[in-house]
Amino acid sequence: MKRLLVVRHAKAAKAEGRGEDFDRPLAPRGEHDAAEMGRRLARNKAHPGAILTSPAERALATAKLIARELDFPWEEIRTVKSAYLGDASTLLNLVRRIDERVEAALLVGHNPGISELAQVLARNFAQELPTGAVVSLDLPADTWAGVRRGSGSLRFYDYPKNRP
Repeated sequence: MKRLLVVRHAKAAKAEGRGEDFDRPLAPRGEHDAAEMGRRLARNKAHPGAILTSPAERALATAKLIARELDFPWEEIRTVKSAYLGDASTLLNLVRRIDERVEAALLVGHNPGISELAQVLARNFAQELPTGAVVSLDLPADTWAGVRRGSGSLRFYDYPKNRP
């Protein structure tokens, strides 16, 4: 059994006059929300053996803030160029290439692809992920390469405005 945490990056600053979309940082609310989602993951005892992220500033910052709350070393966060605005098929191929020694992984990406990935993997999950959202999936596969569409079971779905 593999476990995948699918994360949409937290709220980004507006693009106005900031140059490239790729370089947009997190908004102050996004910084707060990413750290809060990391704390919630820690309370849920989510301890990924790998964190993969889009290299875009807002996604990498989200990954780092979550990693800090999970005591995951920043230097082990892996940026993957294809995760930047990748569609569900691209992201699924990325998941299928995760190191087989890893039992649980966390992937930070962008909409629409990251929401589509959660929908493609999980049975009966049709949510469009808001910024900062986390979907935890159990995948009945012995290997990441063996992960199949529609095979995942939803463990939990959480997002910043979901106040416990």
